[in-house]
Amino acid sequence: MNSELVQSADNRATVRVSLDAKEVNRIFYDVYNYYSRKLKIPGFRKGKIPPKIILGRVGEEEIREQVRDNIKAQAVQKSVDELKLDIRSQKVVFTEEPLPSEDQPYELSYEVPLLPEITLPDYKGFRIPLKRVEANEEMLASYRSRLLDRFIEYADKDSPAELGDAIVYDLKTTFDDGEKEAPLRHEGALHVLGLEDNLPGYDEHFVGATAGAKLTFEYAMPNDFANRQVAGKTLIFEAAVNKVRTVKKPEVTAEFVKEHFKMDSLEEFNRYLRDTLGYELAEEEKRYKEEVSLSHLLGRMAVNLSEDMISEETDYLVSAQERRLRAAGHSMDDLLKRRNQSLDEYRQSLREEAARRLKEFLAMRAIARAEDLKVTDEELSRHAALMMRQYQIKAGDMKKLLKNREFLNDAMME
Repeated sequence: MNSELVQSADNRATVRVSLDAKEVNRIFYDVYNYYSRKLKIPGFRKGKIPPKIILGRVGEEEIREQVRDNIKAQAVQKSVDELKLDIRSQKVVFTEEPLPSEDQPYELSYEVPLLPEITLPDYKGFRIPLKRVEANEEMLASYRSRLLDRFIEYADKDSPAELGDAIVYDLKTTFDDGEKEAPLRHEGALHVLGLEDNLPGYDEHFVGATAGAKLTFEYAMPNDFANRQVAGKTLIFEAAVNKVRTVKKPEVTAEFVKEHFKMDSLEEFNRYLRDTLGYELAEEEKRYKEEVSLSHLLGRMAVNLSEDMISEETDYLVSAQERRLRAAGHSMDDLLKRRNQSLDEYRQSLREEAARRLKEFLAMRAIARAEDLKVTDEELSRHAALMMRQYQIKAGDMKKLLKNREFLNDAMME
C-alpha cells in the first residue's frame, strides 16, 4: 500500500492511496473468511465455505462494498502514520471510487483536516514580572469576614431598608432606549446593601424601600463591568422588593470556633486564617504567572486558524454549555432568553474564546513535543476517573474514548 500527499493547503490534506492486485486479493480473502465464519449454510462447516458459495448467498456487490470499506479503514490509518500527518479529526471525506475487483490494483483518494503548523517564540527567554502579595491585617479582616458570611442570620423586617440590611428582590433591565432588554435579570436574589464591593451608588436606590415596593431608575454601568454587553452603558432598572431583612453577623468567640471549626482557641482560628489566606495568595500568584506566561506565548506565536476550525470549536463550546445547563435543570433557550440573544449571536460571542482555546491547545502540544513531555499512565487514569465520575461514563465506554483522538485532544484543552 503506497501513500502520496497530493495537496496540503488551508489546514487540509488530500491523500492518494494505491494498492497492488496482491494487496486487494488479501483483503478480499479477509472478507470471504469473515462471511465463511458468519454464515450458516447446510453442508458446509463454519470457516470452510468456498468464496463462490458466499458470493451466491451474499451477493457480489455487497462483498465488493465490504472490501472497499476495509480498504478505506486501512488506507487512512496507514497513510496518516506513513505521511506523519497531524490530523485534526476523523472527519475523512473520500472521493467517489469504483468498487474494487479481485486480481486488479485499486486506488482511492481522501481529504482530511489537519492541525495547522505553528511557530513558537523563544519561550525560555520570557521575563515575567512577579505579582507577589503578602497578607496584611486589612486582607485578613476581609478574608475573615467572607469566611464568616455563611453564618450570617437574616430576619424579615417591616421597616424601610437601610445600609447594612439585605433585600430579596426581582430585577429586569433594559437599555436606555427602551427597545432592547438588557441581560441583567434575576428573581429572588439576596442583596446586602452597603457592601464595599457593590456597584457604586447602586444601593442608594433601595434605601428607604419596604417589602412590596416597586422601583424604576436609570443607572450608568461602570466601564470595567465584567459583562461587556452592558459595560459603560446606561440601563433602566425595574426592581420589585419582595422582602427586607436585617443582617446579624456572628460574634466570634472561643465557643463559636470550637462549635463550627472544631478548633480549641481563637489563636488557633487566627493561625488557620493566616495560613489559609497565605495559601490562596500563593495559588493566585501561581495562576497569575501561568496566565501572563500564556498570554506572552499566544501573543508571539505564529499560527493560521482556519474558519472551519474556529466554527468546530465554537460548536464544542455550545454543546458543552448545553450539557452543563441540562445537568442543572435548565436549557439553552433559558440561557438565550436571559442574555437576550439569538443562538447565532451567542455563537458569535464564543468565537474569541474558541480561537484562544485552539491556540492554547496548539501551543501546549508544540511545547510538549519540543520538550519531550509525556503524559503518564497515572495522570491519564486520574483524568479518566474524573471524567467517569463527572459524566457518569461506564468503564467500557471510557476505554473506547481513550482511543479516540478527538476526545484526547479535548481532554488536553480542558
